[in-house]
Amino acid sequence: MGAYRLPDQWTIRLEYTRPPTGLSLNDRPHWATKSRNTAMVRNDVFVKVRAAKVPALERIAVFVTWYVFDGRTRDSDNPAPLLKAIYDGIGANRGISARIVEDDSPEYMDKRGLTIERAPGKGNAFFEVRIVDLGDAA
Repeated sequence: MGAYRLPDQWTIRLEYTRPPTGLSLNDRPHWATKSRNTAMVRNDVFVKVRAAKVPALERIAVFVTWYVFDGRTRDSDNPAPLLKAIYDGIGANRGISARIVEDDSPEYMDKRGLTIERAPGKGNAFFEVRIVDLGDAA
């Protein structure tokens, strides 16, 4: 499942089972690895947001959910660098970005952080990004 749309919101799915190397606060990779993976995430988000036909908007809220299927403990703070790459891929004012809002600053984007959902059964973990149109509400 790639993307789907509900009234005033769009959802994309990122098929990462965990944050790519360098995009977790626990990682200590070479700077080039982190840079390459940040660009990869931004590009993946850019492509999926464009494929979902998300229009240019005044203000949005972004919700990120990490769906996992095992009992391992995960800290919702550690993927902060991944979240930054996702937000930049949606609305940064430079670099690889879908630019659906002017910038990823609080004026244009309400970043709701990461929620971890444990689902019973088997499967591969993934990240779901939901973009909600807030109109011109401040």
